[in-house]
Amino acid sequence: MSDAARLNNPVFRGPIFGGPIFSGHVYQITDPAVFFSPILNGQQGQPQQGFQPWPGLEVRMWSVNDLLPIPLPGGSAQTQADGSFGITQPAPNATVPGGTPSDIRFMLLVTEGSFPYRPLYRSDLSLSVGTAETTELNIWLLPETIDAKNGISAGSVSSVLKGSALPGNTQITASPSGLSFSGSKSGADVKFGISIVPDRSFNLGTYLDLALSSWNIHVGWPADWCTNADDILTEIVSGLQTAAISMNTAVLTDMEQFFAAEEGLQRNDGTIAPLVKTFFNSDVSVTFMDVTYPTQHTWAISNTSDSTVVVTGDLCIGYPRHLSSDPSTIPVFEPIRLSRALRPVLV
Repeated sequence: MSDAARLNNPVFRGPIFGGPIFSGHVYQITDPAVFFSPILNGQQGQPQQGFQPWPGLEVRMWSVNDLLPIPLPGGSAQTQADGSFGITQPAPNATVPGGTPSDIRFMLLVTEGSFPYRPLYRSDLSLSVGTAETTELNIWLLPETIDAKNGISAGSVSSVLKGSALPGNTQITASPSGLSFSGSKSGADVKFGISIVPDRSFNLGTYLDLALSSWNIHVGWPADWCTNADDILTEIVSGLQTAAISMNTAVLTDMEQFFAAEEGLQRNDGTIAPLVKTFFNSDVSVTFMDVTYPTQHTWAISNTSDSTVVVTGDLCIGYPRHLSSDPSTIPVFEPIRLSRALRPVLV
């Protein structure tokens, strides 16, 4: 039997047979209309056409124990000429008290390029490690470039950050390094910078993270009577966490509306067809590959109508969203984002 046949045959998986423990294929979608049409029509089963192998990608396994929900990085493999990959290392597991029953969950992260890598796909935790060992882990990817005019506007940034405890006179500046903020109130001068980065976690409803990259807070009289720099920083972090939730909700809404308009799935009253929501919430996994800041621009945080595009990026649509055929088995614990594990400055 050839090595390729052994790789694709679950009977020969595992170290006993000299084969990989986890294996599958990664494909690039070449004809989106042909590929997604059966999926939008509710057809089940493996896609049959509209794609080709995607070699040279890294497929990395992560595992999470439900008793200690910290993502642990596992083995990785490169996709071959036919798109196949085989991970030979077993899934890592956090140490738990002996004899304690636990559920070990499995996820995949597909990336391209060299460090810090460009994320292309992430799965949820619907698949247990045991099931993953006997499942053909096939993934189909469609990288998409977002036109700059469809990016996030300055006014949208202000709307998301409104009510985040920042001074009313705060000025925001977009530059190639991210977003910087400067404001003052009652003797407290606040300056800090954030960057918007792709989320790499198994929480597929989170697309972007807000990373606090720098801060400089000076508290003078009379503000120092009732607050200090640490308290203000805590308020900023809390406000950004709330803003991140609003930002990701807005991102999903924008994707659904853009897709519906492009595919003629928008109703006369402006609402979108239910299958669009099913597509983004049940069928596919969306991962931002990168985020850029195309314009050097400064505006007031109170200006929620500024249409200047200050943030844009490229995304990748991955199918399937769930590697498991029964996504109802996804654990309910609050995930700790892989992005946070990889980027300790994230708020």
